[in-house]
Parts: sequence; C-alpha cells; structure tokens
Amino acid sequence: MKMHLANFVRFNARMHPDAIAVKASGEAITYRQLDRSAAGSARALRNLGVRAGDRVLFILPNSMRWVVLYQGIMQAGAVPVPVNPLLAGPELAGIVRDCDPRLVLAGSKVIADLQAELSGIALHDLDREPITLAEADPAPLPHAKADDVAVILYSSGSTGMPKGIELTHGGVFWNVQAFAFDLLKLSESDRCLTALPLSHVFGHTCVFSAFLFAGAQIVLPDRFDAPAFLKTIHDEKITVFMGVPTMYWTLLKEELPAHYDLSSWKACVAGGQALPEEVHRRFEEKFSVRISEGFGMTEASPSIANCRLWNAPRKLGSAGQPLFGVELRIVNEDGQDVPVGERGEIAISSPGLARGYFRQPELTAKTFRDGWLYSGDIGYLDEDGFLYVVDRKKEMIITGGYNVYPREIEEIAHGVDGIFEVAAIGVPDERLGERIVAFVVPLPGTGVTGGEFLDHCNNKLARYKVPREVRFVDTLPRNATGKIDRIKLRAMGANRTPERSA
Repeated sequence: MKMHLANFVRFNARMHPDAIAVKASGEAITYRQLDRSAAGSARALRNLGVRAGDRVLFILPNSMRWVVLYQGIMQAGAVPVPVNPLLAGPELAGIVRDCDPRLVLAGSKVIADLQAELSGIALHDLDREPITLAEADPAPLPHAKADDVAVILYSSGSTGMPKGIELTHGGVFWNVQAFAFDLLKLSESDRCLTALPLSHVFGHTCVFSAFLFAGAQIVLPDRFDAPAFLKTIHDEKITVFMGVPTMYWTLLKEELPAHYDLSSWKACVAGGQALPEEVHRRFEEKFSVRISEGFGMTEASPSIANCRLWNAPRKLGSAGQPLFGVELRIVNEDGQDVPVGERGEIAISSPGLARGYFRQPELTAKTFRDGWLYSGDIGYLDEDGFLYVVDRKKEMIITGGYNVYPREIEEIAHGVDGIFEVAAIGVPDERLGERIVAFVVPLPGTGVTGGEFLDHCNNKLARYKVPREVRFVDTLPRNATGKIDRIKLRAMGANRTPERSA
C-alpha cells in the first residue's frame, strides 16, 4: 500500500498542479513546482550520500526552504528530523547527538555553533551550498508500510531533555484525514495562516501535513505580528488560523480597522496550552469566528480530542470529544478506570499513536502499554463524553497535603483587569511541602497590584489554592515551541525575592 506521506504533494501536483501550495516571505509555490523542487532536493541529498531510511536532521525557521527540504527528504526515502532553530547551541547539539543522523542541514550560523560542540557528524551549510534551488523530474515515490517511521519530532523539553518521538506514516495519515475532514471540513479553497513552528507537532501535522493533504494553501509569515496577521486575513482571504493561547490574547487586544473584511475566516484551532475561557469567549464575539480547542500530544501524532466547530454540541472550557477512532479512559494510580466526573490520568487508544521514543525502549514500554498511551495529564470525562484537561500530572502542586493544579489559578486570572497572563508553580517550603508562587505579567500602564490579584483569588478559589507569593515580571519564560518553561520558572521561584507576599 502506498502509505508514504510524500504522496500528499504528488497527488495534488497531478490533480491541482497550478494551485498554490505555500506562500512564505513573498514567495509562492504551486503543487507542481513543489513536487519538482522536492525531486531536485531529493537528488541533491542522494548525491550527499543520503539513502533510504537514513535520518536527516535539519534546523531551519518556517520558510519556503523548510517546506522544500522536508519534502525532498521524504522523496529521498529518508526520515526528516526537523528541529526548531530557536533552541540554544548546546540544546541543538544534544539533540544532534541523540539523533545520530546521517546528515545535518542548517544555515551558516547554526553550523558554526554546532562545529564548536560536535565532531564526527556530517554538517552541511545550506547558505554556502543550497540544495533546494534546482527542480527535477519527479521519480517514483518510496513505498512505506503504515508502521514505518515517517518523521522524528523532538518534544519541547518542558520537563527535561527533549525526546525524539517516532511518528509513523499510518499515524500521521490518520491524524491528517481526521483533522482535515472530521474537524475542519477542508477543501482546495481553504487557506491557513499560522506562525506555529513546523518543527512542532501542531504545526507539522495539523497545518503543514493536513493542508497539503487537502490540496489547500498554507501562508507562513516570518513571525507572529498581530496587526500584520489581521491584514493578511483580510488580504489573503484566510479561512483558518491556528495558534497558541498567547496569540489569541494578543489578537484580541488589537484594534480592528473598520474597512477590513474578515468574512472568509471560518475557523480557528487553539493548542499547545489551555485557552482561558474568558479569552475564548471574547475572541469569538469580537471576530465572529469559532475556535476549536482540543487535546493532543506528540506521542499521538497529535490529535486526540477537539471541540467540533459546526453541527455538534460545544462546551466552553472542554477539550471536546474524541476524534473518530479514538478511545479515552480516565484511570487512577493503579490503572483502574474512575467514575464519570472523577479526575485521573488520561489514557488514549488511537490509530495515530507514535511507535515510541527514539532509542528509549524503557520509556516507550512505560508510556505505551497494551495499546494505550498513558499521557501524564490529569483530566476527567463528563456524562456526554467531553474531555476536560486539568493539568500536567508532573506540574501538580502539593501544598499542605492538598493537590492544586496551576491551570485552576491561571484560568481565573483573566478576570482581573490589567493582567496579561499568569503562571503558577510550586516551590519547596519547609512547612507546606510546596508553596504556590504566581508570576504575573501586567498589561503596560495599568498599575494592577498584587493585592488586587490576591483579592480576586480569595473570592474565586479555596484558601489553600491562593498563591502565597505574587511576583511581577515583564514576560514569562518560554521554550522554543512557545510553551511556558516551568523549569526556568521554578528556578526563578527558588532564587528570587518575591515582590509581594500573600
């Protein structure tokens, strides 16, 4: 069976050859051109010694070069390993060592940084010797079985060293068709705008792979900029936007020019972290567009559950219902199912499950058991089968014997005028075990105080959930995929004097 993911572009190059596949930084490429450019890159890679099954790691920002190179690696029968260039040099070097690729491709600066950290690994400077410029006649595509590894994506490393996760052709294919058809009802006329890194599973599968599968168009800006995004939606007649919660909050605060016509905009998808209910509600009211919030993991390629956008019940604050083919269980510490409405660990059975962690058999055996992925996330199911994700199991705070989830605190913070965002963590405390510290990012010029925030918490939360300390910061630390970096926050919590104590 021709399950190989390179068929997405090849099929649409035949069916819609002159349709635009991708726009990036003022460039546009049709499906026919993308197929031919990928064929040229595949030939160049083979000339560099790449063979079928080899791992080819590349470090590039979202760009036309990224798009062509990824497809070229696929057409060469190799396994692409895209890595986010926002990672620091030592972090990148650690991933390269772990991956042990046949070839590493990057721009001059990254190559120079890696040369200082690595030896014995083939490094290719794409600025000096480009391999994505020449077209070639498309050759027959490689064959692949459903359980063959298609791509290795490295996790964000929010809880430690990034892990390589092996996604299969069958798993990504199932995800793509579920996302494109079950959720978004895509057609060739759709256009997606995103600044999500394509090296992250949200951008890789839900945007890049799903829209190429549907024969639709992807618009990739250089970076996220709220005024420019709204203008692009108007100019390009964008139909779908995908982003992380901070992007929705920033767009919500942006003034919308009266002459903009956003009537083409039919849907949004939010992921990466929970979208606060207040932001969700106000965004939909302001822009007259629906947001689907969901639950996914790289280990599930990633889609698990989503709030349907049309002709189905919706529940604000939930991650929706399982996608077609997905089963969910909520289990206790002993792996036994808990009653409806009771919290426990979310376990997933899905056609999209990853094959496992690259060269980590023990972690794979611990996480993937008897056909179920044990997520490490805490949640519950209601009587209608809607999933509610409470928080990461590892991020739970135990204070004075009580379990507190950071999201409970972060969610209610948006009821305080003048607060942009909040992150709560636990730091060691001799008496309580852990005390709750809230890091608050205020909106410029608002003058919000720690006392106002704590008063709001006292009115909305049980006393043991109210932070003991409030610390004002200009920004929250984030990792390369835009998620809040709680490792850095805990270090800040342990080392800095609080601005205000509760």
